[in-house]
Amino acid sequence: MRINDCDNVLLIVLATITLVLNGCGTTPPSRFYVLEAMPGIETVPTSATTQGDSHIGIGPVEFAEYLDRAQIVTRTGGAEVKLAETHRWAEPLHNNFARIMAENLSILLDTDKISLQPSRNWSEIDYQVLVNVWQFDASKQGEVSLVANWSIRAKGGAELLTMKKSAYSVKVGDAASYTDIVRALSKTVELLSREIARALQSAHGQQAPAPIQFRTTNFF
Repeated sequence: MRINDCDNVLLIVLATITLVLNGCGTTPPSRFYVLEAMPGIETVPTSATTQGDSHIGIGPVEFAEYLDRAQIVTRTGGAEVKLAETHRWAEPLHNNFARIMAENLSILLDTDKISLQPSRNWSEIDYQVLVNVWQFDASKQGEVSLVANWSIRAKGGAELLTMKKSAYSVKVGDAASYTDIVRALSKTVELLSREIARALQSAHGQQAPAPIQFRTTNFF
């Protein structure tokens, strides 16, 4: 074999090795998700006390640090959690959560006067909703969970409703996709929004809010 032929063979071998190595090192493309608001076609219950011209402020909404990240979090058992490197939130989770809650409350209370903190018109709000999320993830048992503390303040900072704890669980099945998980997590935000909406209605009517209970919902 001539020297030039040997060089050509060597180049082909090196090129093949490079292609194989590049193929082995390829990672799946990331997929991005956002929470979804409840259907806007839903009508406000006739028994609800309307908020009138009241201006509602949402925030701050804070998350436990292990949750407030780009990766979607799942629990693999016990104290261990898994971060999905290729399944991520499309925007900071606390911002997405607050925005969807605002959309839900706008539907439930039939009002457009809802602002997110920070806002230029924050000084004009009549009610402030504060939320601290402890858990917002999926488990290997096939369900997603939301656990949060929240409270309501009146204009000027007076506390109308002291810190309450709400916990919700939605079953999705152990073979659920990440799309299913995000849809179910959106459902838990809807359930919390309904609880807060009832409390706001009660506060507006100078009545004590209904007791908050743990509930499990079959979503699929």
